[in-house]
Amino acid sequence: MHELLLAESTRARLSVELEQLSDVVCVCPNEDGDFVRGADIVSADELDISMVRLDLELFASHQAKLVKLITTAPSLEFVQTAAAGLDNPMFKNISEKTSVFCSSDAQSPAISEFVVASVLNRWHRFDLRRGYQQESQWEENEFKQIFGSNWLIVGFGNIGEGVAKQVKAAGASVTGVRRNLTPSEHADAMLSLDDLYAELPKADVVVLSCALNDATRDMASADFFEAMKPGAVLVNIGRGELLDEDALMAALDSSQLDYAVLDVFRTEPLQAESKLWAHDRVQITPHASHRGSATPSRFDSLFLGNLRGFLTGGEIKNQVSKDYFA
Repeated sequence: MHELLLAESTRARLSVELEQLSDVVCVCPNEDGDFVRGADIVSADELDISMVRLDLELFASHQAKLVKLITTAPSLEFVQTAAAGLDNPMFKNISEKTSVFCSSDAQSPAISEFVVASVLNRWHRFDLRRGYQQESQWEENEFKQIFGSNWLIVGFGNIGEGVAKQVKAAGASVTGVRRNLTPSEHADAMLSLDDLYAELPKADVVVLSCALNDATRDMASADFFEAMKPGAVLVNIGRGELLDEDALMAALDSSQLDYAVLDVFRTEPLQAESKLWAHDRVQITPHASHRGSATPSRFDSLFLGNLRGFLTGGEIKNQVSKDYFA
């Protein structure tokens, strides 16, 4: 019998599907921080957790207690995380202990849509259009199109490829950057990180959607911004540590860049005193580009599909290889 650790809210929402798994018993933390296995309250010492659904629902409270339980569990076999980025050291620890560790692509369509919508919002200048409307002014404004634009997507995983698919359909040219140089039908070219600076001067939009590691930390530096095409848009939906925020401010103030779309920051929440808040050519969102209406149901489907696949020897999506953290 497998003990599956997950949030009570998840168990309740997926009760019909989970009850069909005869060899799985659910373990859920309650409001007091106790663990409920089936219908019984048990201590952490009595548990033998073999499967975990890692998401914000589970960690809504009693986080330290849950992290200890998961990272010290001796019999982990299957872990499904809701995260796309795996730079948190906890993930490496867990992946070394479990047979099957899966990341999530459930948020990819929402983040991809967020990126495209944010760029279009700047290029179409809906703020100007709204101002004209409020003043009853019959004024036109010329806008930049995706059609004919050049997009450089640094990190061509599920999210980067999702952005590429949308803008390619609208007539953009796309260059992807990743370690695996296998061509993609959604990119005109695939390059390595070593070739990045040769492409920066050509890009109307640069999207940072890569993992945070030694090679990418502080990648978007003063030199990076100086190499970018004047008037380009930078989008960061990867990790805050990918870019130097002071260097970004300087590039914006010198009009080297036109606009920055920032959903992630070096310190989160972003400090109230940060100058980024008040900059009129910065869009700030609170690490929420994934909060699309379809994301929760997509993650439920991914979790249930992978759980069934693990139990029956069937297909498992987004399994992270053991050498990912090497």
